[in-house]
Order: sequence, then C-alpha cells, then structure tokens
Amino acid sequence: MTEAVVEEQTPDEAAAEAPASRKPEVQLKLYLREEIGLTLERREETGKGPVGRLRREGGMVPGVLYGHNQEGALFKVNARMLERLLSRGAQNAILLVDIDGGDQERAVVKEIQYHKVHGTAVHLDLLRVDPQEVLRVSVPVTMQGTPVGVRAGGALQQSMSAIELECPAVELPSGVEIDVSELDVGHSIHVSDLLEQESRIVTDPGRTICTVLTPRLVEEEVTAEEDEEGVEGVEGEEAPEGETAAEEGGADAAE
Repeated sequence: MTEAVVEEQTPDEAAAEAPASRKPEVQLKLYLREEIGLTLERREETGKGPVGRLRREGGMVPGVLYGHNQEGALFKVNARMLERLLSRGAQNAILLVDIDGGDQERAVVKEIQYHKVHGTAVHLDLLRVDPQEVLRVSVPVTMQGTPVGVRAGGALQQSMSAIELECPAVELPSGVEIDVSELDVGHSIHVSDLLEQESRIVTDPGRTICTVLTPRLVEEEVTAEEDEEGVEGVEGEEAPEGETAAEEGGADAAE
C-alpha cells in the first residue's frame, strides 16, 4: 500500500527547496484589547484550609491584585462568572476592577492557576496598570487563510504561538493575525517580516513564525498481516501492575 506523508523540515531545508517565486508581502492585523468590568469581593480567608473551603463550599476563586508599589489586595470572585468572562477573552482584555464597590482600577491578568484534573481556575493574579504605562506583553499569534503551498500539497508548520510587544497599556493588543494565504511551498515568515508594519514588536527578528513545508511521497509496503499484528499488540497490552492505582492516587491528591 502506498501512503503519502508530509515530513517535517527545518526552515532552512524548506527554503532550499523553495520555488523561484518571490515571497509576498506579509499582511498583519492587530486587535486591540476590549475593556471588561469585573466586580470583586474583599477576601479575609488565607491559608490552605480556609482558601480550600472557599473554593469547595463557596464557589469562589481567590486572587490578589498588586502592582504600582501599592499593597496587594486579596479578593475573591464568583467562579462561574469568572469562567464566563474568560470565555469572552478576559485574559487578553483590560479589566476595570473594583473591590466591594470601591474605586475602579485598570488591571490585566498576570497569571491564572488551573486545577490539574478538572481544568477549572483555582487562583487569579491581577496586575494594576496605568493607561500610559509602557508594558512588555506576550500576544497570541494566529494564522488566517490557506497557503497556496498547502493547496499544492505542502503543510503549514507554525513554530511560534505568541510574540512580544512593548507599548502603552491603553494600546495593548489582544492578538496578532497573519494572512498566510499567499505563501508558497518553501516560504517562511520571520519576525523581521512584521517589523515594517509593527515596530513595537520586541521578539528576536530572526525567529521563524511559520513555514510551508515541501511534501515528500514515501512508499511503505504494509502487509495485511502486519496491520493485524499491530492492532492486536495495542489491544492486548495491559498496564503495568500498580500503575492504575498510582494514577488514581494522583487524582485524589489533586482534589
């Protein structure tokens, strides 16, 4: 049986097999951060026990608001409301927060800790920001369109999922979108290709963001017996003794 596969290549290998066509100009789009209101409650609970009960029995997520040489403010926020806001992209937004109806402050999400098993948020760190304060932030990168080279049989390999920008807090982008529809086989996009349109990028210019890899046909003779043996080998495998118990113990510990 003949099977077509795409082998991964380094950017240099892909460039060596690139067609003579000139790489098109990169089209870049930045999305500004949305401003989202977030009401918090002041938190008195500290320590592993009280904070654990706060999560389990109160349905709240503990957190801390800090920055600008001010004392850290302990808070708690309704877990369901937080999940809804995160689903709307709050982790990449400017948050307008107030604690118990106090003065409103601007903040961004610094860190979210998640439960290892359930995947729910268990702690939230917020960083105060001034609208004119210059910050260095990591911004998600997404690809838009289907490359010409992919339609010709190649494969798009994305090497970076985020880039860093330095700009005033009021101008913080929530994401960067790159149009890759004109990329041919062997073409790559580097950080340097974006600098003409966005000079605030501070990531190493030499880093590769994505590459359209060259397809290679590899003929593999696979007999029906080998297929069956492979399937039987997988189905017949048993977990080493004690492994399941260890996994269960780990899950219990995570609780």
